Amino acid sequence: MQQLTPAQEHWQRVMAERRGSEQTTVNMTAYEQILHRLRHDQSRLSDIQGTEFKIEYKKTVLDQYEPWIDGVIAANTGQSDEVFTTVLVWQIDCGNYDRALDMAGYVLAHNLPLPERYNRTPAVMVIDEICDKALTLFSAGVGADQLIPLPVLERIRTLTEYHDVPNEVQAKLCKALAYTLRLSKQPEDKARALELLQRALLLHSKSGVKRDIELLQRELKKADDSKQDAAPEPEKKPAKNTGTKPKPGSAKKPTTARKKAAS
Repeated sequence: MQQLTPAQEHWQRVMAERRGSEQTTVNMTAYEQILHRLRHDQSRLSDIQGTEFKIEYKKTVLDQYEPWIDGVIAANTGQSDEVFTTVLVWQIDCGNYDRALDMAGYVLAHNLPLPERYNRTPAVMVIDEICDKALTLFSAGVGADQLIPLPVLERIRTLTEYHDVPNEVQAKLCKALAYTLRLSKQPEDKARALELLQRALLLHSKSGVKRDIELLQRELKKADDSKQDAAPEPEKKPAKNTGTKPKPGSAKKPTTARKKAAS
């Protein structure tokens, strides 16, 4: 895929910044051009059957949209932009979660809709797509280095906290967070994981966490019992002498038999 020249990148970025504030023919033409590029890439993707091959194609074209994305975020006008919201989904597909969440923050802040074909609100889409991937990785038993990092999941929760999403979607996020936290060796992280699992169950009874809750409760109890057993016993203080001291001159006199023996 041919890369944009620095001049093309600059032009695209500036046109994106101006689009929200200056409705000129040049700006509209710039959007039409980037939209045409999107349609071309979507057409190519429709000819690809395998999901992994689709992702590889998206990775090759994402850089073509970066200047436009930068310009939209910099302008911060909140104007509806199909290119921006579509590329947001592609960033998630390609595992570029930090960039995707930067874009999601913009979309959520301006309450922008996703293209109709996604049939979801942005908040639901972000939770679904990233948490489904996170839970699939856990099910596959991959190494910890291949899991979605905890800061990404925490950021999703912060971004979507005040957005209306179905209970089962909230439960999915709680479950993904809990599974990640319970890998920690810190007791407070495991305790929070348990709270999140319980929250997931309360939100959605079919969230599939009942067994996880039982196992984690046992683990925490065992750790607490071991901690108590390992604690040193408090030192015993010597008993106080409660006897009274004899008064001066009150010593017992020797018995008569002792006196005779002495004489």
